[in-house]
Amino acid sequence: MYISIGELRQRVRIERPSTVTDEEGNIVEQGRELYGIVWAKVLPAAAKISDGYTEKVNEVDYRVVMRYRKDIRSSDVLIWRDKVLTFLSSPYDMDGKKKWLVMECRELVEDDK
Repeated sequence: MYISIGELRQRVRIERPSTVTDEEGNIVEQGRELYGIVWAKVLPAAAKISDGYTEKVNEVDYRVVMRYRKDIRSSDVLIWRDKVLTFLSSPYDMDGKKKWLVMECRELVEDDK
């Protein structure tokens, strides 16, 4: 995949979970804090519709490409166009030159019906 800097036209928010330790020593997530806002290219990669007996769940996978940075964690969450994208795997360097960072993400869309 070839990416040029001019193709990074979408704003993506990076949010990091904030955690605390409760009185029993368990780590509890208390929400998310804004970690940064970056320019990125968001590409829909795949879509899946699971129609089970109890509920219908739509899954949409995305590939997000941004300029390389090493501070992105797989526990971070990306917000793009009011969509919450969670990581499917750890972010990786696209070509080994530390120019582009690729993140495979998934958006879960629950049916309200």
